[in-house]
Amino acid sequence: MSALTVSRILFVCLLINEAVVMGRTPPEERKRIIMPRAMPLPALLLLAPFFFSLELPGGWGWLAAFVQALGLGMELAGELQLLRARSYSVSANLPAQPQTTGLYRRLENPIYVGILLQVLAWSAWMPVAFVSVVLLLESFRRMVREERKYLAQLEVSHRGADSFLWD
Repeated sequence: MSALTVSRILFVCLLINEAVVMGRTPPEERKRIIMPRAMPLPALLLLAPFFFSLELPGGWGWLAAFVQALGLGMELAGELQLLRARSYSVSANLPAQPQTTGLYRRLENPIYVGILLQVLAWSAWMPVAFVSVVLLLESFRRMVREERKYLAQLEVSHRGADSFLWD
């Protein structure tokens, strides 16, 4: 099995996970999700590596697949931790119990970091897809600003090694 095939499988896993998350999210909470208006175009660009992909030299393809797997694991672990704490939400103002243990001890938003790692590594196969990384990062920054406002109301402050991404 080639690195590109593994990378494609991991990307499909990302899509399935996102579909499950959205499917389990109540409609009223889905309305609160902050996404850039131009997001459909970059989402289509993310499909480009399925049809057109660069040949990555040496072990770079396997590195990209590894980074994708790491990001998927981080995303799933963060979601599982929030689900166990009954604090999982896709919108900024619903978590009941802010987390500061596990992955959240070191990272402010491990789910966002995991998704960014996956999309960044996936984009290595077709660099035009990096546009989606930039728009996704901007979307996450907006979400984090809203989350921080909400946490300030709860008089909770949490920063992690990834906080520089969100400022």
